[in-house]
Amino acid sequence: MEITKEIKEMYHRLSPVNLDFLEFVEKNPESLKHSNFKLLELHDDLFTLQPWPTFIDKKTKDTFREAGVKLFELIKRIPQRVFNNDPQKMSDYYGMPAKEIQNQLDGVTASHIDNLVGRGDFIISSQGLKCLEYNVATSMGGWQIPIWEYMYLNHPIISRFLKERGMKTKNENLIRLFLEHVLQTVLSGMSARDSEIDIAFVVEGAADRHKGTTSKYLEMTFKEILRNQNKGLKGSAITCDYHHLSFIDNYIFYKENRIHALVELYLGYVSNEVMRAFKAGNIRLFNGPISFLLSNKLNLALLSDPAATGVFTNEEKKIIHDYIPWTRKITPGNTTYRNEKIANLEQFLLTNREKLVIKPSMGLGGKGICIGAKSPVQKWEQAVKIAIKEKNWLVQELVESAPGLYQAGENGYDVHDMVWGFFIFGDRYCGAWNRVMPQKGSKGVINCHQGATVSIVFEVDDP
Repeated sequence: MEITKEIKEMYHRLSPVNLDFLEFVEKNPESLKHSNFKLLELHDDLFTLQPWPTFIDKKTKDTFREAGVKLFELIKRIPQRVFNNDPQKMSDYYGMPAKEIQNQLDGVTASHIDNLVGRGDFIISSQGLKCLEYNVATSMGGWQIPIWEYMYLNHPIISRFLKERGMKTKNENLIRLFLEHVLQTVLSGMSARDSEIDIAFVVEGAADRHKGTTSKYLEMTFKEILRNQNKGLKGSAITCDYHHLSFIDNYIFYKENRIHALVELYLGYVSNEVMRAFKAGNIRLFNGPISFLLSNKLNLALLSDPAATGVFTNEEKKIIHDYIPWTRKITPGNTTYRNEKIANLEQFLLTNREKLVIKPSMGLGGKGICIGAKSPVQKWEQAVKIAIKEKNWLVQELVESAPGLYQAGENGYDVHDMVWGFFIFGDRYCGAWNRVMPQKGSKGVINCHQGATVSIVFEVDDP
């Protein structure tokens, strides 16, 4: 297959090392055979590793950092800056009961907002880097990246490529970065520092005995981080379920260990006892119920719509313009599109199907997304009808991925679309992953639930 000018430009933008890898593949045909990458098989119901990695240079990493961090900062501040933390105003916009929103805001302080973790999903398009959604949650996909990186680096074909080029990857361990973030958050909020700091990862169905490999890895890594602090600190990273915890005077304990930070892996659900400890200021929580509100895709519509952006500075408006595609909440009435007035949004959706995408505000795994260019007219009209009726859907301008080349089939390669995830802990960019989907036969939704594979992203120096 000929490498098109568009692909060459894309790879030069990311890192020329991607073109070096394609040259390596041409000289080493075994790199084309899927069966030669059995060591990368995960036997996972959701995630499958793409045999070929993706390389980025420092300049690309800096672009990812700016987009991920600055958009995250805007999204985190929406409840206070746009709605003044008024549950009724937010209820009117998001279509959720005011009481439910109040529950999500309870106990939330500026410090809690500062230290949230999230992952922004972006596409590199002909218009630049564009954000499709932001997942402000601890239960987001991608925590396995350090293990996957190790598998890639120890695969004979990939390690040979790196060795022949005299190249080393510069990735930092995502889990280690997260544990460091949790520790620093705890330390910054303690008036009198304890000599022991324990954190709990709360997972549904966690067993008391026979802890798994992940639990042991968390424990080992956290203890190593504490030793490296050189401050005489001790502690544990405990994996458990809510029923394993006990509560005394709004403090949380696991057996005899007082828990200083709790990481919920429950899609934002937190028990009433934990919420009382959180509101009393006795525990650091990652991320908790606020995840529901800040992960709502209508936040991107709020940022994109000029009618709602009066609270943002000119610099912030530039960030919004640069990184968010045209996005609107689907409601009857007028709006704007590229500085042109739209008298009737519903009619605009019906007559501009091929350049638009409709999404539910809280959909997961790509479910409910309707891409106009990939949908027959009848299906699109039905999606518009549902969105108008339910009042909590959004429409985005279609953002098409710049193409990349990846292994495909049993023996070969083909053009893929890509969606990137940028991991942000507090105000720190902590790495990226890349999900890829063959263009041939694609329904347009690039998501692991829809069959996309994961290409590990390695940061490297320019060749």
